[in-house]
Amino acid sequence: MTDWRNLIFSPLDLPDPPEINMDKFIQWHSDQKKFMLQHNQNKVNSTNIYGGYCWHISWAIWWNTYELDNPWICDFDKRFPELVEYIGLFPFKKIKSISFLNQIGGAKVEPHSDPDSMWGMRFYLKNKTKDALYFSRMKEPNNHRIATMEDESGNTVSTRKDHLEFCKDEKIYAKFPKDECAWMLNSHRAWHGLDQNHSPTGSRITCAIIGEYDKDKLFELFKHSTDKHTNYQIWWDQ
Repeated sequence: MTDWRNLIFSPLDLPDPPEINMDKFIQWHSDQKKFMLQHNQNKVNSTNIYGGYCWHISWAIWWNTYELDNPWICDFDKRFPELVEYIGLFPFKKIKSISFLNQIGGAKVEPHSDPDSMWGMRFYLKNKTKDALYFSRMKEPNNHRIATMEDESGNTVSTRKDHLEFCKDEKIYAKFPKDECAWMLNSHRAWHGLDQNHSPTGSRITCAIIGEYDKDKLFELFKHSTDKHTNYQIWWDQ
């Protein structure tokens, strides 16, 4: 029986993401930025991500909106119904966060882990930079996340952790069957990073979806994705 905990990266057997009007997306990003700076529970974090960070981040659903009757920030569902329909294809019981990460031109992303429950669902809305995403696998098969800027008790630390303390000294680069596609990563048994973006801001936009999984549908998706994309996959034990 396949141990899916060892699956570090794979393209997913899902349709291609829909194309959207980027001018409308940029306007929505501007609107939600004002909303987040006003309502974000963590004002310091919110201020940081809108200046001096490697991403421009936009939230369609955030941790303090997902339980509301209308969880969508700045009418995302009405402005981009095609993306809402697409996101509904991912194997979640409950979505708690949807964010779009626009890598800033000239910026690189240091090795880190993401706050998913082991497996993270992603898709590229735009991807014009090749062979930039890489993984460093854990030395041991962790079943918990080692957070980038937190200690074991969840307290914020002042300096970034050195991933080589618990990861192998390696960079395994992800390969994709298409520029824009759906994919998954594992934040318990590997950290990941991105090389410097030599393209303009807007050339790589990643959607990250976090929530509670329907495990049966999740593992069925992994099985079909392995059948279709085995040559692209990265495993902890291979």
